[in-house]
This record gives sequence, C-alpha cells and structure tokens, in this order.
Amino acid sequence: MLQELRAVGMAALQLPDALRRRGCQGIQYVAERNARYPVLLVHGYASTGAVWTPLRRALAEAGFGHIVNLNYNSFATDPVAVSAELTYQALRAVAAAGTPRVHLIGHSLGGVIVRHALTANAVLGSRTASAVTIASPHRGVSLARIAPGRCARIMHRGPRSVLPEPGAPRTVRWLAYYSDGDRVVSPASARLDDPRYGAANLLIPGCGHLTICRDARFIRSLVPELIRTETFGGLTVPADAAREPAAA
Repeated sequence: MLQELRAVGMAALQLPDALRRRGCQGIQYVAERNARYPVLLVHGYASTGAVWTPLRRALAEAGFGHIVNLNYNSFATDPVAVSAELTYQALRAVAAAGTPRVHLIGHSLGGVIVRHALTANAVLGSRTASAVTIASPHRGVSLARIAPGRCARIMHRGPRSVLPEPGAPRTVRWLAYYSDGDRVVSPASARLDDPRYGAANLLIPGCGHLTICRDARFIRSLVPELIRTETFGGLTVPADAAREPAAA
C-alpha cells in the first residue's frame, strides 16, 4: 500500500508535464556500451517516461545501450498518431543501432498501442524481436469510460473499443506481464490470451497498477527474457519459456 501511495504521488507530480506535452517525442539514450538490440519504451495514460527510470538503468547495466522513451500527451494526441510515431522511432533505432530487430515495451495504454502498431504494420512486425505489455487493458478497462481524450477510447470495453487488428505478427515473441494486486486493470484484461499472439503471460504478485514497472521482481524477470529472445532467435526460445510462472 505504501509503495502504491508513493507511486500515485509521483504520478501526480508528473501530470502537469503530461498535460503540457504536445504531440509525440522520442527521447534517445545511447551509451558507449551497446551490445544488444535497441529498446523502445511507451508509457501509459496520464503518465510520462519517468516511469521507466529503474528499468532503463537495469537495461543499460545489461548492455542495452540504445533506449528510446516515447513520450506523448495521452489527453490530446490521437492514438493513431502515437502508433505512427512508435513505428518511426522503432525503425529509426534499428537503423541507428545496426541491429536486425528492436524490443518494444509498453505499460498500460502503452502496451495497447504497441500491440496495435505491430498488428497494423508488417514492416515493424518483421523488425521486432519481442513485444512486452505490462498491466495493459487488452480487453478494456471500466475507468476508460470517464477518461478524457481519444487515447482513452481504445481502452473501452466492447467490440468497438479498439482499433482493427488485421492479424498478429507471428515472428514476434509476446510477453504480457500482469498482477493480481492491480486495482485498475484486472488480470483477465491484462493477460494476452488470444492464440494469435502465442504470448507468455507472466504474473508479478501483489503489485499495483502504478508500481509494477518499478518492481524489482518484474525487472529481474524482463531483462533476462529480452536477452533470451535475442540469444535463441525470437520465437525459438527454450520450451520452458512458454510456461506461466509467477516472477520471483
């Protein structure tokens, strides 16, 4: 509970910056040590790239030297525009890093945008190694009905709630993190059970919606999973990687 209250306080401090932002902007972090694929991070509704600070540090320590924070105003920006900027920034990072693929990671709304960007763009799908969603409302969330802005609409429940999906790219390894302690997005919505994705659903027990990205168990799970994806060539990871454990 204390962690969640702290997270809410930090989110409140970030809100003025989130409201002032116009359009989409990719912030590049490039280190001298860059042994792995680039990583693109997409924050959630009413948030900013500050949510990624602990994960970004862990990624850098593990040799992920090219990291992009995609920042956008979730109240004023169209999700289609965010998806287009995500695609541009991801392909730009691949070209700059000289690697064959990129990792895409999104929290909450950010994960939904990652999913739609990939299913709508075959080129991006062919250049993505892993797609990670964290506490993302794949089946919608009730609070989105009273949330302002066009981005909130793609989090509505119901058959008309989301952007069309022509098909999930099968060359991408999908990971969906969720928590049984999330009071915003239920586990049933955060899990990616659609068989088109072949996703591994990974439980981080007892986390709140705002604290999961900073949870040490989540970070200890995700960083090795990205490395495994690169090491074993995307979908050809060892068989036990498809199981659904609670992250330790």
